[in-house]
Amino acid sequence: MTRTVSISVAKSRLSELVGRTMYAGDHIVVERHGKAVAVLVPVEDYAELEKAHREKENRVHDRRQQTFPAISPR
Repeated sequence: MTRTVSISVAKSRLSELVGRTMYAGDHIVVERHGKAVAVLVPVEDYAELEKAHREKENRVHDRRQQTFPAISPR
């Protein structure tokens, strides 16, 4: 389940929100002045996001290598 809380609520109830993330698998969107600024997610979800991000970076790097093999920074 995704829940949205203000940053002031997040500050006062951080332990509870972390528990909901750990045990219920909730995603907690933290807002400041009505704008989303952060998200609490279970560690497993974060690991999947990091893996997907690395894979995307590698694909971009590979395309740059194919297009500009002599000037790619890696």
